[in-house]
Amino acid sequence: MNKYSKLCRFFFVALAAISCLSLFASVALAQSGGGVDLMGTGGRHIIQGRIYYPSGRRSDSRLKIKLQSFNSGELSVFSDPNGSFSFKGLDPGSYTVVVEAGEAYEIAKEIVYIDTDGTSSRRGIPILPIARTYSVHIALRLKPAEVAKLGVVSAALAAVPDPARDLYLKALDSINAGDNLKAVEQLKGAIAIYPQFPLALNELGVRYLKLGQLAKATEALKSAVGLAPEEFHPRLNYGIALLNQKLYPEAEEQLRVAVAKRSDAPTAHMYLGIALAMQGKFADSEKELLLAVGSNSNEVALAHRYLAGIYFEKHQDSRGADELEIYLRLVPKTPEAEALRKKIKEIRGKK
Repeated sequence: MNKYSKLCRFFFVALAAISCLSLFASVALAQSGGGVDLMGTGGRHIIQGRIYYPSGRRSDSRLKIKLQSFNSGELSVFSDPNGSFSFKGLDPGSYTVVVEAGEAYEIAKEIVYIDTDGTSSRRGIPILPIARTYSVHIALRLKPAEVAKLGVVSAALAAVPDPARDLYLKALDSINAGDNLKAVEQLKGAIAIYPQFPLALNELGVRYLKLGQLAKATEALKSAVGLAPEEFHPRLNYGIALLNQKLYPEAEEQLRVAVAKRSDAPTAHMYLGIALAMQGKFADSEKELLLAVGSNSNEVALAHRYLAGIYFEKHQDSRGADELEIYLRLVPKTPEAEALRKKIKEIRGKK
């Protein structure tokens, strides 16, 4: 079988369309509904909460929240766009709320103890337990390395002329409000005033990626890398932009540099693994993808999908089905969910 045929089989079996890479900034955005878990553990109580960034601003990303209990196992839900979440139908007992907000933040944990119901009866009539609601407020904390970066960012902004810096900061506010188009105009204005502005160029490239304007994204991120070649994030984003444009060898080159700069970044390993897979370099791709999923990060769900394609290519169908099942657990609302379930059923049936 020639290389072209093998790649076609990989694409068909894995169903790994390159359009999925638009999830690059936050895979969690496509992973859930409204931040409420209704399964519960058979009780009547509620644990609800809200997530805040270190600045005190409410989280605007859909983050995965786990509810762990010794007696009842683990439940999970994704926060809504306001950082809120809720677990309903809980039995009394001790629970731990766990939030993994990504590479930049420490894992946050809060322990909640739900008192026993204290149910009893009076003259033969049972008294129903009172449903209680327990609220938690979780403040995310940056990892020490990220705190140090903030100092670097502040120093970098200090050299920027006031009008350009003001537009850049306004663009960040627009991004937080979900207005990418307005942010693009503000970032372009900042760069027009101060062309040597890698922070603004990197952010502009990311906004263009979000908007699907790949050529403009690549141009902006290439400029950011040129101005700040030692920085990790512009390099990673530049590699992702090239990957979205299906320039796989070029993407591989940039992503290898990103991995060398931050070997602890699971997203860098994942996108390098994808770039390698798209070139038919399955052995090297598998190594990178396994490094990504081994981090247990919420941001690398797509790695399981590409691993499935690699295992199908190696005729390890059971392993491939396992990876697809993990992917569907992480991204249950992917548009290809029904096709993937059908593929898994087909494989299990053969076994």
